[in-house]
Amino acid sequence: MRGIYLEAELLNSDAFRSLSKWALHAYLRFLTKRVMIKLKSKDRSDSHSIANNGEIVFCYSEAEKMGIPRREFRNAMDELIAKGFLDISHQGAGGRSKDMSTYFVGDRWKKWNKPDYKPTKNPRVKDTVQGRGWAAFNARKNQSSVTNMSLVNLISSGEIVTPERKKKVFRVANMSPEKTLKIASSF
Repeated sequence: MRGIYLEAELLNSDAFRSLSKWALHAYLRFLTKRVMIKLKSKDRSDSHSIANNGEIVFCYSEAEKMGIPRREFRNAMDELIAKGFLDISHQGAGGRSKDMSTYFVGDRWKKWNKPDYKPTKNPRVKDTVQGRGWAAFNARKNQSSVTNMSLVNLISSGEIVTPERKKKVFRVANMSPEKTLKIASSF
């Protein structure tokens, strides 16, 4: 029998009910990726265990095929980890290295929002490198808009903007904030 088995305890929990739309989609996909094995015991009660726990892979490209945007998938993963549904067993490098993150499906969610809740020992490492990607693109974009705004401010203030003065204004945008303040005070 294939499918997802959801316990009543999970469905009624505050953590599950507080999941965002994308986090819920991602979590249900994780549950379908589990390989359940039946454990036999002497008292004839059946219990199940996840055979591939810690080896479950769910990458960005797979999420995109499901219709989850990259940004929303990243936020969903952070939410699932923060609320105790998932734990990272291996942080992948991603990209062209083909090193994907692997996850545990956990039950820390049972204590979420309670005093004895313990956050994950292995949170997702966030890329904080400056100077590349969208952060750098937006910084350059904002910097050029500041330059144009300073030129607009000069024009709107009634000052005469000569070609030499215009060059000075554009050079100011490429300098450090300290130098910019010194030059701006000289005008």
